[in-house]
Amino acid sequence: MTVHFAARLALGAGVLAAGVTALPAAGHAAPAPDSATLVAVTERDPATGLNVKYPVKPGEVVPAALGVTNPGDAPVSGLVVQIRVVDDLDLAVKHDNCWYAVDSNLEAAWCEFDNELAARQTLAVVGDVVTAKADARPDKVTSIIFRWFSKQWVDAQGGVQQLADGDAGQGTKAVRGTGTALALTERDLPLPETPRPINFAYAQLVTPPTTQPTATATPSPGGTPTATPTGGTEPTAVPTGTAGAPGDGGTGGGGLPVTGANIGLLAGVGGALLVLGGGGYLIARRRRTRFVA
Repeated sequence: MTVHFAARLALGAGVLAAGVTALPAAGHAAPAPDSATLVAVTERDPATGLNVKYPVKPGEVVPAALGVTNPGDAPVSGLVVQIRVVDDLDLAVKHDNCWYAVDSNLEAAWCEFDNELAARQTLAVVGDVVTAKADARPDKVTSIIFRWFSKQWVDAQGGVQQLADGDAGQGTKAVRGTGTALALTERDLPLPETPRPINFAYAQLVTPPTTQPTATATPSPGGTPTATPTGGTEPTAVPTGTAGAPGDGGTGGGGLPVTGANIGLLAGVGGALLVLGGGGYLIARRRRTRFVA
């Protein structure tokens, strides 16, 4: 018998078509309901009372808690979970106790466990089940839909492989994983307000910022950006009032003109020479005017 599952989940402004409702194949009676009372559970945000939305980066595993609680008084021997994702969430084909099916943008996994679920006990899936694709887009990362069945009910429908084939696209079959088996571990997870075997875990894509910081010049105290030469030796500034850099004889390399106290000294020496010259001229003239014939 082929079994298909469908449901609709409103998420923000969009609607996610993915859920689980058993439909009988033509000419066959509807299957009997699962005699085991199972409740699908996950983590809830204490502040809002809603299911947790797990932040995840592209290529990372979504650490969602996909759990099951037995609220009844009798143990349930053997469990099966159906996990479904759409768009940019991905189911890695690896666990050998799971069968994987693809139908367009929908991926499904049916995983079988031999664990016994005691009365009032909660178990949850352990392992890297769902990942965000490396090129995932935020609007394409939404929900993980999971539903629990007793192994007894699944076997009565033809087994886990046949149910997985029902989720495969036309002309395709489910594929069994070849890696380490997916496991269950005991968890403390809250019961939802409406206990039922189906539940949803949410993922939210976290993307790194795309803008790069812009480098700006640091202004110097005088208002002019300070630049550091690249390569070679930094230039040496020559203070005002010197004849040049040390060792160049006062003439090297664009030295500044001589100013200040040196000019005054030269002016004084020039004045003294001028006085002495004038005196010598007068003495010579007087000697010439004393000539007696």
